Amino acid sequence: MAPLVLKSSSSGTSILVIGGTGTIGRHLVTASLDAGHPTAVLVRPAAAAEDPAKASLLEAFKTRGASLIYGDINDAEALVAAIKQAGDVVISATGHSSPEEVESQLRIVAAIKEAGNVKRFLPSEYGCDVEHVAEHMVEPARSILGAKVRVRHALKAAGIPHTIVCSNWAQGFLLPRAGDPQLPDGRPPDTTATIFGDGQVQATFVNEQDMSRVAIKAVQDPRTLNKKLHVCPPTNLCSLNQLVSLWEDKIGKPLHRHYVAEEELLKKIQESPFPLNFQLAIVHASFIAAGRAPSTKRNIHTKDSHGETMTQGVDDVDATQLYPGISYITVKDYLDALPPHNTLRSDGSRPDSR
Repeated sequence: MAPLVLKSSSSGTSILVIGGTGTIGRHLVTASLDAGHPTAVLVRPAAAAEDPAKASLLEAFKTRGASLIYGDINDAEALVAAIKQAGDVVISATGHSSPEEVESQLRIVAAIKEAGNVKRFLPSEYGCDVEHVAEHMVEPARSILGAKVRVRHALKAAGIPHTIVCSNWAQGFLLPRAGDPQLPDGRPPDTTATIFGDGQVQATFVNEQDMSRVAIKAVQDPRTLNKKLHVCPPTNLCSLNQLVSLWEDKIGKPLHRHYVAEEELLKKIQESPFPLNFQLAIVHASFIAAGRAPSTKRNIHTKDSHGETMTQGVDDVDATQLYPGISYITVKDYLDALPPHNTLRSDGSRPDSR
C-alpha cells in the first residue's frame, strides 16, 4: 500500500472511518470533515467499481479533503498499515446483516491492538444499548445484537481505549415509513397506518447527522473515554401513536389505525425474510417488550430511550449533558422537511439529506 498523506488541518487528530459509504458511515465522514479533522476512509476496491452511487460519494469526500485508502478488513496486514498511517481515531460503521458481519469487527480490534497507535475506537453501534436489551430481543435481532456484545467484550479485554455510542433509532429509517418497516419503498401510508402494540410506548429517534456530530465531538473528549455515550434528547421521544398523528397533520387527513398485537407481530417476524424480520424484531423490542421491561438501575439520573427516569452507572455518560449546545432535529422537524409524497433514497435517507 502506497504511503498516505493526510490533508493538513487545524486539528491534529486524524480519523479513519471504516464503512464510510454506508447509511451511517457517510454521515460520520461528513461530520469529521466538518469538524476539521484529517479524515481517511477505508474503501473496498470493488465498492466504487460496482456501485456508481458510492463512487460519486467517494469523489465528493475527496473534493472536501478526505483521503481514500483502498483495502479490506479481511486483509490484516493492509488494515494494520492503514490504522498506523491514518488512525489516531478509528471509527467503525460496518453493517449488521448477520452475527458474522458484526463480528468482523474483531479483526479491527486485533489490528488496532497490533498497530498500537490508536487513541480511541468507536465500534459500529449507533443504536440501542445492546447489553441491556438483548435479553428482550427475539431472533434474528437477538443473535445479531449479541454479536455486538461480544465485540464490546473483546475490545475491553484488549485494553483498547473506546467510546460506545448508543443513539437509539435513526430517524432516516422508521420515520418516513410512519413506523412500519413493511411499507414498500419507504412510502408513508395514505389510508391506513399500522401500529405495533398499543402505540403508547415511546422511543428516541435521533437524526443521523446529529448522532455523527456527537460522535465526532466525543473522540477527543476525556469524559467519554471507555464510556457508553447515550444520545437521548428528551425532545426526540415519540410513540407510534404520536408519529401517526404527526403524519396525519402533515398530509391533512386522518388515517385508519390498524393495531397489531404482539402475537401477530411475532408471527410476522417468523415468516418474513431478512432484513424485514430483523427490522420487525427491533420494533418488537422497542415498542412492545420495552413497555414491560423495568428501568435499569444505575447511578446518575437521566431519561432512558423510552422516557423513563433511570440512573446511570460509572460507565455511562449523557450527550445532552456533555454537549448542551447541540440542537437536535426533532421528529416533527424531520417530517416537516419531507416532501408530502415522500420517496426515500435506497439508503433510507431523505431526498434533501446532506
